[in-house]
Amino acid sequence: MKTIWFIRHAESLSNAGFPTDTPHAIGLSEKGLAQAEALGAQWREELDLIVVSRYSRTAYTAVPLCRRHPQVPVVELPVHELTFLAPGRYIGTTETTRREPARQYWERCDPDFCDGEGAETFRHFCERVDASLQALREFEEQRIAVVCHAYVIKAILWRQMHPEAEFTAEYMREYFAFHLNCVVPNVMVYPFECDGDAPLFMKTPFQIEVG
Repeated sequence: MKTIWFIRHAESLSNAGFPTDTPHAIGLSEKGLAQAEALGAQWREELDLIVVSRYSRTAYTAVPLCRRHPQVPVVELPVHELTFLAPGRYIGTTETTRREPARQYWERCDPDFCDGEGAETFRHFCERVDASLQALREFEEQRIAVVCHAYVIKAILWRQMHPEAEFTAEYMREYFAFHLNCVVPNVMVYPFECDGDAPLFMKTPFQIEVG
């Protein structure tokens, strides 16, 4: 039975309230660096593969884990965060100042709407999460740690409850309601068992604690 651990990245500078310039190159806060070290120190499971996204905060989070498992290969999959706002909106802004355009995006509730150059539609986000899950199923490695993002983990959880649903406006609306009520803290770990093409079976999540 294959086991996949989905891990939200450590606290980023954006999570901590600092202004940022691009969604893909946000570093970790001091707390986030400590969380990443705790992840590496507290990890007890054997691993065959470590997966990160193309967003640098996942690679930074994985550094101590990779140091603990130097023989384990690291690959990149498209499990980066949902970038529903155009990257130009990020320049010099915080999560708080982006709150209004984010609200407008979700109120529009159009799975095919693109906010601008470098942004993606909700449909594309869902499709790449599905493609990443299929790639994980097809890997020969049986013990895989995936360092990814909150929207991605929530999309995976939601997809397991609606495995055949189409990516309609209703699906998007219900996903967003789920997102608002589902808290995924930094360095929270969601273990899943994977058996062929059957829906993933989630085991008990656990939190990495900074001592």
